[in-house]
Amino acid sequence: MNLFDISKIEEELKVLEKETMNPEFWNNSKNSKLVLQKIKNLKNKKDTFEKIRKELINLEEMNELLLLEDDETLSKELLNSSKKIDKDMEKLELATLLSGKYDSNNAIITLHPGARRNRVTRLGGNAL
Repeated sequence: MNLFDISKIEEELKVLEKETMNPEFWNNSKNSKLVLQKIKNLKNKKDTFEKIRKELINLEEMNELLLLEDDETLSKELLNSSKKIDKDMEKLELATLLSGKYDSNNAIITLHPGARRNRVTRLGGNAL
């Protein structure tokens, strides 16, 4: 499975943008709002992917320079840029994995302490 299928994202963007050109599209405000949000999310994902791609090309060029000439400053810059790209890629991957039908909805979770916590508390109280 390719998480970053840019051609698929671009195709989906074309379809959704074409849909917005239909005059009747704007009659259903609920649907138009959802489609516009989807367009915004897809464009954001595409822009982030392109930014990372350009940064990776830049890293390759820096690496080639370092192979030709050892430069401590450039080495540090390469390392810092690599770490930043790694974080950006993790964010993009997470955003891609959480782009399902219901992933943009809010969630309510309730945490209940388990029996272990109560038992440990009692044991800790007896030990004192």
